[in-house]
Amino acid sequence: MGVAGHQLHALVAEATGKGFAQHGSSGRFNCIFYGWVIVAVCILCKIFKVQGQNNVMSYTVPHLLQDFGLSHAELGGFFSVATILAGLVQPLLGHAVDRFGARVCIPTLQVTLCGALFAFAAWTCPPSRFMLYSEVVLIFFFLRMLSLGAAETFPNTCVQQWFQRRRGRAVGVVFTFQWLGNAFIGKGVSGIVAGYGWQRAALAGSVANLLLAPVSATLLRRSPEACGLQPDGWTAVAADEEMEAVGMNDANEAPPSGTRKIRDLWPQFAFTFFYAVMFGGSDFYMVEMVAEAWPEDLDVALFIFGPMALTAAVSTPLVGELMDAWSKSHRRLPIVLLAAAGFVTAVATFLLTCIRSRTSAVLYGVIRGTTTGVFQSLLSAGLAFTALGVRREEIGRVLGYNQLCTLVGTGVGPFWYGSFRDVFGAFRFGLLFSALPPLMLGIFFASQACADCADQQLPAKGDRKPPAEATSPNYQENVVLGAITEEVRVG
Repeated sequence: MGVAGHQLHALVAEATGKGFAQHGSSGRFNCIFYGWVIVAVCILCKIFKVQGQNNVMSYTVPHLLQDFGLSHAELGGFFSVATILAGLVQPLLGHAVDRFGARVCIPTLQVTLCGALFAFAAWTCPPSRFMLYSEVVLIFFFLRMLSLGAAETFPNTCVQQWFQRRRGRAVGVVFTFQWLGNAFIGKGVSGIVAGYGWQRAALAGSVANLLLAPVSATLLRRSPEACGLQPDGWTAVAADEEMEAVGMNDANEAPPSGTRKIRDLWPQFAFTFFYAVMFGGSDFYMVEMVAEAWPEDLDVALFIFGPMALTAAVSTPLVGELMDAWSKSHRRLPIVLLAAAGFVTAVATFLLTCIRSRTSAVLYGVIRGTTTGVFQSLLSAGLAFTALGVRREEIGRVLGYNQLCTLVGTGVGPFWYGSFRDVFGAFRFGLLFSALPPLMLGIFFASQACADCADQQLPAKGDRKPPAEATSPNYQENVVLGAITEEVRVG
């Protein structure tokens, strides 16, 4: 093959995406794509921040009520104020991770969370009521801002930066291991709280995050391009898939509708808010809600949170694989899944008032886990946002606004249910009322999906069917090859 032939081969390889092979990768693809190391570090970050989550806080809430002499309305109210204030800073945190990257943000998060949990462990009842209220707001502000806010936004953004074509698979792996880890760590925290006190449990979480910070600083990188790599490890993709990667690149990163504005995503943010109100508030008072519905002794960690974690660990990767396989060709898929999640969320909230046995408790956990898998994959991890046109370079900002809705919702939830409990003597009425918004949003998303389907079935005036050869898998490569051949010949 002559010099012109070698140049032609190199140009075709570069134009079709085959020229990425091992450039700047130092041979790392021969073993494993480094993005999976990033995924492992993000999993550890999300597992060991659980002590600021509502489902784990529920083990501590009865002790806080007793040790500090607080009523449900007082604790729920100030907890809500702290969570709402923590939510207001989430867009800034999302912008920070877009700007500085996960290698800076995640270790900083872990060191700060270590300090917050240490302060929580050392917390004692102050002499005045005003000081107590101030301390409740301050301590829970930092715990919620870091655990439920930054510790979700930073790892989720990092995964989005490292994966493109296999984004759903990476998200599924992260949330599967997060839920499995939460089930294990949550049971451990419950045991420590019961056997040694909630202060020892908080201290253990503080030490764990301190030890993880240097590991994260050593292994994390903000993006594959910073290491001379490509998203997904394209050099490890088989040759027959590379053209698909190039052909789908523009569709994946910049759909025809263009980059979405924040105001265009209000239905998704609204769903996040109401989901967080219901499940954040119910997790906070789960032990007491179950006791109200069924006075028998029930291990909530084993019969509710355990099945919920296992089901979410299964449903999350399924949703991720479904998004990878179908979201590019079926753009209304995220809307259909959100519609189904809205209906199932309303059913799960109602079911919590009907627990009368261990079997019904497990059923509730399974339904909760199913809808959680859809919610976390599409909204918390951002798969729905990228499918709607948000670029991976800007995903942190959008996830920050989504976490704002999450934190405000989880802040309103405990106050909402706690107030119903104090005023009406039962959680039941609050649960029934809060099931209505997700039901209405489910109807809204379903109607939106049907409208999109009808629009796609009506061809625009003047549209013509593309020639048959344009649909050929080799069409793009043949066009590029022809153009470059002509250029070499003329030259």
